[in-house]
Amino acid sequence: MAIQGKWPAPAASPQTCEAESGLGILGKPYYFYVLRAEDSFGLVVFVLSEAEGVVWPEDARGATPFDSGGWWLGITRTKPPLDATARQAAFGKQDMPLRGWQDAFEQYIRVQYGTVSDYLEGRAPKSGHPPPATGFTIIKEQPNTARAWTWEVRVPHDLIADRLTLKKIYMTERNLNDYVDWLWRSPLADSESVKVDRWISDHVKVPTQDESVVEAVRESMALEAAHD
Repeated sequence: MAIQGKWPAPAASPQTCEAESGLGILGKPYYFYVLRAEDSFGLVVFVLSEAEGVVWPEDARGATPFDSGGWWLGITRTKPPLDATARQAAFGKQDMPLRGWQDAFEQYIRVQYGTVSDYLEGRAPKSGHPPPATGFTIIKEQPNTARAWTWEVRVPHDLIADRLTLKKIYMTERNLNDYVDWLWRSPLADSESVKVDRWISDHVKVPTQDESVVEAVRESMALEAAHD
C-alpha cells in the first residue's frame, strides 16, 4: 500500500492503544524512528523522508526524543522512577511540533553526540537526557536500550498523504521473493502490478548474506550521513 502511495489507518497493537490512551496521542498515527531501525520490529524496513516543501500544521505535535510506547509502559527506566501521572506530564513537555522537529533533532545530535554516527549505532547520549530541568534523567545503561534515546516521529493518519515519501525498502531475499509472488497473484490490475514491480526493482535493497536487514539499513544511513 505504501508503494502505491496509499495509507490506510494503521491497526494499533493493544500496547500501542494503551500508550496512546495514557499519553493522549490522537489521530491514529504512523510511528517512525529517526535514522534508526530495530531488529525487534521485524525483517522489513521502510525508509521514508519528508516530501520537499512539506508544511506541517502549527498545532501538529509528534516528535519525542524517546520511544513513546516504551515510555508509557515503563520499559524506559528513569532516575528517579516516575509514576503514570509524572510520565504523562513529562511526555507533554517533551512532545514537539512536527513543524521544525528536524532542527531540534540536529541540535540534539550536536549537543549529545557531536556526530551522528554514535546515534546511528544506538549509543547513549553524552549528558543528562532529557535536560536536568525536567527533574529526571533516562538511565543510560541496562535495562534501557537504544529505544530509550532514539527519536520517534508520529504522523497522524490524516496528515501522512503527500507529506512523506517512501525512498527505500530493505528486506531479505526470501521476503522479497514471497512479496513478488504475491504481487502477481494479487487482485491489483496488471498495470498497477507492473508499476509496483518496477518500483521494487529500483528501490528494494537486499542485504548481503553476512549482514542482517537492520545492519544494512544502518550502514546505508551512515554513508548518507557522512555525505551530508
